[in-house]
Amino acid sequence: MANEGLSVQKPLRRTQTNTLERDDLIGGHPVLDFTNTLTGWGCVNPTDLLDSYLALASWSVEAGVMEPELADIIAMKGSLEPKEALAALENARALRAALHQIFSAYAQGEEPAVEDMETFEAFWQQSLASHRLAFVDDHIEIRPAAFTHLTIVVDLLARDAVLLRKDLPDSRLRLCSHEKCGWLYLVHNVRTKGRYCGGRKCLNRERAK
Repeated sequence: MANEGLSVQKPLRRTQTNTLERDDLIGGHPVLDFTNTLTGWGCVNPTDLLDSYLALASWSVEAGVMEPELADIIAMKGSLEPKEALAALENARALRAALHQIFSAYAQGEEPAVEDMETFEAFWQQSLASHRLAFVDDHIEIRPAAFTHLTIVVDLLARDAVLLRKDLPDSRLRLCSHEKCGWLYLVHNVRTKGRYCGGRKCLNRERAK
């Protein structure tokens, strides 16, 4: 019966009104785009584009983290379980803060703080517990055990953040040079001299050429 109810509902993600657009996905990887959902990391009052659980579900579609149909389901579930959805949103923001600190440190050639790594490891452990191994087309894949948990977006991002860090050359990772921006992004050419992210919401008026 629950599935029948979902089938006749208009997808909730389409009603989202935050100002995040596809042009804002300049990180080069969903994990970095996730950290960039806060604009003005160095500001006293930064703007949080993840201002609701619905915004998180909507972002997951734009960033290619989840399929639209699955995001609609968790958005619907979040609307029916507001307390749990708020807890999941705060969970996502905590992971975002830890990832931003960690990848910002790497971008600047520094070691991340122990407390940030401990926070990240806790999310990674949570992600491991929610994933299973699946044998698909002659190879093994790591897949979520369920796609309807409200923490699914965080679990997917924690998993992918480990894989990104494992395979990422530090020289490709950049932190926007504007002291109040804080956005992270990848460059294709390690010789690229520009140090500004070039994002539409970057606080720096100069754009990388």
